[in-house]
Amino acid sequence: MRLPDNGNDSSSIYPTLSHLGHALYKNKELKLASESYLESFNIQASIVIGEENRDLEGFSKKMRSIEDEILSLDQSGEDTSELSSALGGIANILRYIGLVNQELGDFEQALYVNKLSLSVRMLQPFKEYAAIALMAETIAMFEFKLKNFEQALDYFNQALQAKKELQGDVTIDVARTVNNLANIHFSLGNLDEAMELYQEALEIKKSCLGEDSDDVVNTLKNIAQVMVTAGKEQDALQAYQSIVNIRKERYGENHMSVAETLASMGDVYIKLGELDKAMTYFEQSIKVQKTQDGPCDERILENLGSIYGKLGQWQKAESIFREIVQIKRLEHGDDYLAVARTLDLLAVSYIEQERSSESIEHLQEALRIRKACLDADDGEILASLNKLAFVYTSLDMIDEMQQVKAEFEAIQNGVDL
Repeated sequence: MRLPDNGNDSSSIYPTLSHLGHALYKNKELKLASESYLESFNIQASIVIGEENRDLEGFSKKMRSIEDEILSLDQSGEDTSELSSALGGIANILRYIGLVNQELGDFEQALYVNKLSLSVRMLQPFKEYAAIALMAETIAMFEFKLKNFEQALDYFNQALQAKKELQGDVTIDVARTVNNLANIHFSLGNLDEAMELYQEALEIKKSCLGEDSDDVVNTLKNIAQVMVTAGKEQDALQAYQSIVNIRKERYGENHMSVAETLASMGDVYIKLGELDKAMTYFEQSIKVQKTQDGPCDERILENLGSIYGKLGQWQKAESIFREIVQIKRLEHGDDYLAVARTLDLLAVSYIEQERSSESIEHLQEALRIRKACLDADDGEILASLNKLAFVYTSLDMIDEMQQVKAEFEAIQNGVDL
């Protein structure tokens, strides 16, 4: 399977077709780009296999014979550089076909073409490790998004091996691939393997970028998450404290990344059941956030409000729930179901402070929102009516209680009011 002597005429055509494909791809004329790339590919493949090639599948079936031919050339001591270069050209055009398929939304075909491109790269007698790493990592990301974690693991390992062949063991590019491998092991629940790889990535990143880089912080976050999952909360807290120290030193005490990490520490203390400490870290996080423009993080506020309630600090809980209602209304409008749920919590804070009469307007508003968002017989509406009935009863508002009770029974019986 030598490159035919009459291939020169054809070889003058496929570069033009490839350049046309690039121009069409750049202009987002994707179907025309795909046609140009495929035509270029078929010409290049025909030159290599010595007979007409019509499609990707046909070429794929010839791969074994190409491999045998390369082995034969090696054994006879013949020069394989020209064939290696030709295979590189085929692999490269396949990569572009994959990119077009991806933009067209045909992810299954894009994955198939990318794998074919990588297979061609692996056939080259003179390995182009940068191209191998690129394609292996591209495929790995595809498989990861499809939740095919074992396949993603194999391709990331292939990318890592190629990068180490090209760059050596200690580069930031190698570290990032090691980090990706750790991410997959974490997704698979392989915590020991994930931790080992994260530690390897961390040491490389520290060596390449210093102790306080964002890349180092990102891997420390990953390590902390593994520790929390593994039930090693104290170790996780130490990792988060290292992150806080780095971020304060690099960005200042009032940076949002500091607030984010303080909140993560609060989450760990919740898991440990140490609500007082969790409260302290959430309060610190919110304090930092209030130095910035924009609203505070809803999730952190909700955690803090919940802790205040559990600790019986209902006045503080009231203040937090009011703030959450305002944020949700600004972001989502008045008829947002989550607003109703926070209004319920706000009402509870009044009831717990023996200010039940002040809870009524919030329970009524929560009921109005639920009626606007849900079916008339939804369980949340019935629960909302029950809450109002409870407050009316506690305040001896008999007429109002009976009216709510009648509405409740009418909904249960399917009667239109």
